[in-house]
Amino acid sequence: MNKILTLSFLAALLISCGGGKTDTEVLETPITDTSESEKVAEFRAINDLLKQDINNTSLYLKRSKLYLKYGDLSLAVDDIDRALKIDSTQPEYYLLKAELLKNQDKLIESKQVLDKCMLLDNDNVPARIELGWLALIARDYKQAINYADAALKIDIYNAEAYYLKGMVFEEQRDTTLAISSYKTAIEQENDFYNGYVHLGLLHFYIDLDLAKGYLKNALRLQPESLEALYAYAMCCQHNEDYNEAIETYHKILKIEEYREPYFNLGYIHQVYLKVYDVAIDYYTKAIAVEPRYLEAYYNRGLCYEETKQYKLAEKDLRQALKLNPQYTEAALALERVLKK
Repeated sequence: MNKILTLSFLAALLISCGGGKTDTEVLETPITDTSESEKVAEFRAINDLLKQDINNTSLYLKRSKLYLKYGDLSLAVDDIDRALKIDSTQPEYYLLKAELLKNQDKLIESKQVLDKCMLLDNDNVPARIELGWLALIARDYKQAINYADAALKIDIYNAEAYYLKGMVFEEQRDTTLAISSYKTAIEQENDFYNGYVHLGLLHFYIDLDLAKGYLKNALRLQPESLEALYAYAMCCQHNEDYNEAIETYHKILKIEEYREPYFNLGYIHQVYLKVYDVAIDYYTKAIAVEPRYLEAYYNRGLCYEETKQYKLAEKDLRQALKLNPQYTEAALALERVLKK
């Protein structure tokens, strides 16, 4: 039997939005859509003001953030460069440019900009933390911790600095220190969403009730977060709270349709509830989303076997083997079905 899809504990998960959706991925909430007319109106308002005051750096900063909001990083950089050309003394401008460069994977350039920011303001806490994130990406864990600690010497209550330390410890597989750091982060900021998510994930194999509690807090802050909803559904599933798991997977599918919730709904109905016709329907939907979904073909084949639909079972198991000729479990199941 194919195992339940599990959660990802990669430390990089929450540094940036994930692209694809893999079996173990916990997905981040998508940006809320804004109509094209609203987008145009936002830019027009700033552009009209710039026509009246072409050297207004705050307007370039505002428009740069707007470009960032809509994913046009190149134009966002152009605008923050205009602001810096007019006034190169503002740390906030360097911070935004560093963020934009990091989002473009220009990590060396991002660090160079942050270093300039530090020359202007050596006590700049956000700059120290951003340098820490860059060190983490480079897997320079000692440097990342040093930057976080330096930030905390200036601001002992800074939640993001504790969160950064938690990410470093998590990537180093030091669960105890990671949990301690994340707990301190949410103690400093009761609405620190990322801290709750990571605490939920780290408690997944330690204490499911605690994991659910942390994830409920994350959902209190972001009710439609796909990553928090999926993690919460998985906690319910492993905790045998099947009705709650089913309800949560359906909430996810109302927000975004992808294969994993369908697969897990199929798994619950197949393995735990023994309602094979319903399981078949969910696996079919998972395959409709991802036609090469190996595990869905295999599990659907087992459901067909249970309901004595042997020809359909044979077809699915052969498809699973076509996708992966080394799939031993599928080969054994096919041999068993052919005998029937």
